[in-house]
Amino acid sequence: WPFGVQGAAQLRRRARAMGKKRRRDEEEAEADGNSEAPPSAEAVDVGKKNKQKGVVHVQDLSDSELKEREVELQETLRKARLNQGNLRGDPPATNRILWQRQVTYANNAVHRAEQAYGEVRREIERRRFKK
Repeated sequence: WPFGVQGAAQLRRRARAMGKKRRRDEEEAEADGNSEAPPSAEAVDVGKKNKQKGVVHVQDLSDSELKEREVELQETLRKARLNQGNLRGDPPATNRILWQRQVTYANNAVHRAEQAYGEVRREIERRRFKK
């Protein structure tokens, strides 16, 4: 190891440190004045929140936005089912593994589209009966 025996052990410990050990490593880094302390749990959570910032829940949409979303998802579902049908219809004589993978991807796309469309439909029904 280029870090020496102690450096390698410390590097391994920091790489897998969790809980109390991680907190101890952070305290040691602060005491040493080392600015390369492992990221805190709060910093990791902020990163996850930023990644999910674009997610819009159907409960938060207005009625007109919900109708637009329903039409959009209906078209997405139609295209996904069409693609799935085209793939399933004619299995190739060669390279069946690639074909089966594409069929799996198409099945997953249909499943996701059905779930999203169903969620929007349930929200529309919920609002209709709520009024």
